[in-house]
Amino acid sequence: MTATRRCANCRRRFTPKGGPGRPKLYCTDICRAAARRKAPPDDASADASHHELIVEMAETLRRQADALIASVHEQQGSGALLAHRVALARQLDDLEAAVIRRGRAADESWQGLAAPLGISNETLRKKWTAQVLERRLERRVSGSAGPSARPPDGPVFLPHQRGTAVGRSAGAPGDSTATPSPLTRDADPRTARQLLSSALSHLQRCRGGSLRELADHAGITPSYVSRVLSGERRPLWPVTRALVEFCGEEPAVLYPLWRLAHGQPVDVRVVTAEQAALEFHRFIRSLYLAADRPDPGVLVHAVRHTLRLADVDQVLADVYVPDWPTTVRLVSALRGRPTDVRPLWHAARTLPPRPVGDRCSLQAASFG
Repeated sequence: MTATRRCANCRRRFTPKGGPGRPKLYCTDICRAAARRKAPPDDASADASHHELIVEMAETLRRQADALIASVHEQQGSGALLAHRVALARQLDDLEAAVIRRGRAADESWQGLAAPLGISNETLRKKWTAQVLERRLERRVSGSAGPSARPPDGPVFLPHQRGTAVGRSAGAPGDSTATPSPLTRDADPRTARQLLSSALSHLQRCRGGSLRELADHAGITPSYVSRVLSGERRPLWPVTRALVEFCGEEPAVLYPLWRLAHGQPVDVRVVTAEQAALEFHRFIRSLYLAADRPDPGVLVHAVRHTLRLADVDQVLADVYVPDWPTTVRLVSALRGRPTDVRPLWHAARTLPPRPVGDRCSLQAASFG
């Protein structure tokens, strides 16, 4: 005969149902939910820790998927592609472990966790015991910080830029106060939010003047301008446009980055190859601004001379749209994500040419 237990919430006695798993602490789901509501907020930090780990894993998955896409388009060998596959599979297993641990900490049932995976709750329970979960995630943390993790090569600081349209300097030639930007080999891509704030910061430094002047022109406060330039705030498009105009740049150049920073895909409202090429070059120019307009030779060096200097010069001068492997290397050198620009690149390479007499630009409404 099954022994009765006292409910941990209402204190009434109840007879728990038989079956595997931990002993039931509550007589009903209502009591279990009530007990959780009354529990002290100590679990908040644990919940945040679980969430941060899952976010970190998801970001790593995205970077690894981008690397796989780049390898495919560069037509790398089978060994390289399979190595990407192994890394992705390992990362997916880590993600599953982290999600299961978060779910169990939140008192989610094994049945509910097993259903999306298409396996039985008993199979999932045996796969991810508490000990296995802890070992798996501890190994991940120790592995990422261990000596086997290859550190990036040292930063390559950008020299003072050439006084040309392609290499405009943020300061006067020989100005020792111009702030160099580190361009690191093998560095991870920056987020669109980081790229947008970097591009705006570069434009503000080139323009000079006070934050008060910039704020007055945009109709915002100097403190808000400061937070936008540091990446703490994502400005609305009218504010972004006003900031860019004040700095003497074409607002349309930063429009793709602004969309990406707000979680929107690149806007590909183009109907001809010329229009797509125009938007492609604007996107590359926005990445170039975010990198502080590096000398093309520095970009070539950053990707171990897998780019030709002539190709970089021609792309930055809006001369042509290169093949995809060249595009991947250039965007990666500028610390962007090649997958973000691929829709524009594909349109520029596949759409028909514009009819004679048509203007090669997006409608002004696209930019507010």
